[in-house]
Formats: sequence, structure tokens, C-alpha cells
Amino acid sequence: MFYFDTIVGRKVVKSDLLKSDEIEHFFTTREFCLFSKTEDMSENVKLLENYLGKELCYNQPVHGTYIEKVVSNKKFYKETDGLLIEEGGAAFMNFGDCVPLLFYCNKIAIISHAGWRGMAQNIAKKSVKRFIDDYRFNPKDIKVVIGPAICKNCYNVGEDVYKTLYNTVEKHESLFEYKNGKFFVDLKGINKQQLIESGVEQVDVCPYCTACGEKLFYSYRYENQTGYRHSAVVKL
Repeated sequence: MFYFDTIVGRKVVKSDLLKSDEIEHFFTTREFCLFSKTEDMSENVKLLENYLGKELCYNQPVHGTYIEKVVSNKKFYKETDGLLIEEGGAAFMNFGDCVPLLFYCNKIAIISHAGWRGMAQNIAKKSVKRFIDDYRFNPKDIKVVIGPAICKNCYNVGEDVYKTLYNTVEKHESLFEYKNGKFFVDLKGINKQQLIESGVEQVDVCPYCTACGEKLFYSYRYENQTGYRHSAVVKL
């Protein structure tokens, strides 16, 4: 279940699935922006780094599936949509309407950026596979938090995208809808189904939409392609 907390006096969202002394995690809201294409947010990043006591790594997403391991003395990871973090590491990743995926198991974490293109290439399943291949973890032991993203009612797509995503999962109930001549897809739900089909049993899905509701987060689609982003943050 998701709940609100405050970091340096700013509202953030957390999941009780990852309540542990081994990991600090949260999703920033509009109150605590770490990235903007039009404004310098370095002071906010420094403020957060001081709070965490750790320098934060970050990436340049390209809607792919490449997952890079975070290493010492390297802060920026170009053209990657996943960051693998081992004990002692810290990172953040930025999102507009795409789905943040935060994986955790036995002092290892992965943050993945799952837009529809990454989902079409099964980034959720590939993130799980990385845990299996690199650390021999059982998928049943992996905990996954699906962060704030655009909801199905707000995300209509073309028929080509609809069919592409439809083919990434075996079960489709309630994930896809055609109404009033438009195609709608549940991005968070599709990611959850991909995870279930990968053997993951522990998944918490954020109920908040980036486009509608309380306007807690930024929406690229519904805010005139805003340059502001909310972020997923993790420290081990």
C-alpha cells in the first residue's frame, strides 16, 4: 500500500512493501522536483543528497531496455533505461507519464523506466531476468513497486500500440479497452501482468495517476509536454 511521507519538508510517496532498514525509497511529487529541461534543479538534488548522505546517480532514458550497473565514480549513465544498484549505492530516475518500476531483493535494487516502447520490449521481464542471471535470485523473493504513472482512462493510443502491448501479456482482462472509437491501455496493469508472468508474486501498484486526480505529479501528455519530471529515488 502506498502512503505519504515528507523528505526535507516536501511531500513524497512510498510503498509499505519496501519498509526496511536496508532500503530508502520514495517517489517525489511536484513539491520536490529533481529534474527540469528548462530550470536548474541542482539545489534540490544537493538538498536530497545531503539528506541521504550519499551522491545520487542518474540516467538518460531512451525508451529501451538496457540496464546498467551503477559503479563508483560514475554519476551519469547515458542511454539506459535501467539502473542496477548494489549495497551502498543511490540513484534517481525521472518520469513524465511513463511507469517507474522499482525492484528490490536481498540488498540489490533496480530502477527501470517503462514507457510503452520499453514495455513492448519487455523491460519488466528483462529486469527480473537480470536478478536471476546475475544473482540467482528466485522471482518469488523479488519485491516490485510500480510507481505513479498515467492511468488507463487517460491513456488512449493508436491501434498499432494497442496491438503491440496486447501481445506482451498472456492475460488481458481489464488491461485493454476500446470505447468511443479509441483504444485505451493500462500501463501499470500491463507491467504488473508481465511481472506475474515472470514469477514475481510481491507487487504493489501506485493508485495515483499523473494526468488526472489530485495533480500530485507531472504529466508530459496533459501539461503541454512539460519539461518538469517527478522522480523515483532509491538508496541502499
